[in-house]
Amino acid sequence: MSDLQLSLIVLALVAIAGIWLFNTLNERRRTRTFERRFKPQAATEAAVEHDGPRATVEPTLRSEPTFADARGSYDETAFAPTVVDDEDSASSASSTASAPASGSPPDDATGGHPGPMVDQEIQAVVTLEPETLLSGERAWSMLHAFRHAGRQPVMLVGVRGDAQEPIRAGQRYEAILVAVQLANRSGPLNEIEWSEFVAALQHISEQIPASCEIPDMRETTARARALDAQCVPLDAQIGINLTSTQDGWSGAHVAALARDHGLILRPDGRFHALDEQGATLFVLQNGDGGAFRADTLDAQQTSRLTLLLDVPRAPQSRRPFDRLVELANELSVALGASIVDDQSRILAPAALASIGRQIEPVYEKLAAAGMPAGSPRALALFG
Repeated sequence: MSDLQLSLIVLALVAIAGIWLFNTLNERRRTRTFERRFKPQAATEAAVEHDGPRATVEPTLRSEPTFADARGSYDETAFAPTVVDDEDSASSASSTASAPASGSPPDDATGGHPGPMVDQEIQAVVTLEPETLLSGERAWSMLHAFRHAGRQPVMLVGVRGDAQEPIRAGQRYEAILVAVQLANRSGPLNEIEWSEFVAALQHISEQIPASCEIPDMRETTARARALDAQCVPLDAQIGINLTSTQDGWSGAHVAALARDHGLILRPDGRFHALDEQGATLFVLQNGDGGAFRADTLDAQQTSRLTLLLDVPRAPQSRRPFDRLVELANELSVALGASIVDDQSRILAPAALASIGRQIEPVYEKLAAAGMPAGSPRALALFG
């Protein structure tokens, strides 16, 4: 071997060592960055913003009694956070129950309901397999900060044998499933959201310690985009309006009539019409803008009300549109109001019946797509 060949070999080895060292240092910097971004306190504080009832927002005004794409019209996340607690919110029967932002997971003795388990069709699942059985308390302390992957909600599920359940105190798990929803009305899970989330999760898995089985990023985000594209044409809301023929109405008067018809004022500032199971069928909101507030009803005035049906979220079997029209007719008499469209044109019974017929194909398409209106999957995707 000549001196030239030997020199080239040495230079090649030095170059390889340099590349390895550079990659190692770069990976350490990335790990430290992810650790800072996802340390439990910061992640918990971010998650708390989405706990419990959804943050109150100004109602989306939908005056036109026609179909429209509702996807992206909300700055809300689809799901409540992951692990169960003891309260079962009827308005989000399909979503996972809220959990405390810190401390211990719910105990079996609290009576918390099991909630929905992993849905492989709409979630990407990361599997953590600890080296030894992992207690619910330790699993919760390590993972409770992982409540959202960007805009998407995350479900934490404990595995015991063939059974899956929300993480509970007093239990020991052979695996933890971290299920990330692929899409909701904020859009599909994207590459940045997924990569940052799994990098942080890998770091925690090393501390547990546990193996971490992660789905391929390209395949996962492609699934997310395809699911979102499937949902977009099925995402419809219908609103009809009641407009005053005189001076309008006080908030207190509207509230009294709403209560008389069984509607409930929720923190989102809208009156909710509920079915027999307590799920929202449609809402009555202030068509002039602004939310109804229990402590300011006497001072509020409005000359326009909107009855809004979120089609994918209301079960067809409960006849939500028929009930909405019935209530509109009753309120129009009680308030001396006219039922109108967005241009304040009178909506005759024939026009309302026509709108009702237009809803039927949407329900059929939702069912054919495996997400019947009002089902857990539909409530998750159209939230």
